[in-house]
Amino acid sequence: MARVVSRSRPRPEGSTSMKFSEIIVMGLVIFMLAAGGRYYLNEQKSASHALYEYLSEVKAGSLSKQYALLDDQDKQNFFPTQHDYEQACQQARGYVERITSIDIDPDTSPPTATTTTLTAKVGIRDSGEGKELYQAGASNIYTDKYKMRKDKEGAWKVMLSKSGDQGNGILNLLKAKPNPPSMY
Repeated sequence: MARVVSRSRPRPEGSTSMKFSEIIVMGLVIFMLAAGGRYYLNEQKSASHALYEYLSEVKAGSLSKQYALLDDQDKQNFFPTQHDYEQACQQARGYVERITSIDIDPDTSPPTATTTTLTAKVGIRDSGEGKELYQAGASNIYTDKYKMRKDKEGAWKVMLSKSGDQGNGILNLLKAKPNPPSMY
């Protein structure tokens, strides 16, 4: 049995051997990946993401990360040290692991804006202090307006002194009873 070997066809120079439809699909995939990456990077730098990060740190009880997300003017005028922030702000340690939901309206300010106001709805589970185990679990939604400002590097920071419905620093969130102080 003899094997028949045929000559290979020479390829024209500059050919990719891809069909036109394959080139279109590859172009669309590359475009979608680039657009998704750009959206993700822009979302990470938005005011709503910074506020979500701050409220997430309130839930986690991470005092140092909360303090890092505060506006420099608030730090200078009201909270010169992290210890002062912990003592003066109920949310610093008052709602650890009790936040059930965080819903922040999207930021509609133009990209060149240096300040913006965002509305956040935060669900907080009631304190279990003085209740039986089966009585705990109810939660309430607290709606507040948070003032945000860009710092020198362009990162958004929370201005607690200008937040609240009247911009006086009094948040509806403070109506929730904080965690009882630890006995340990």
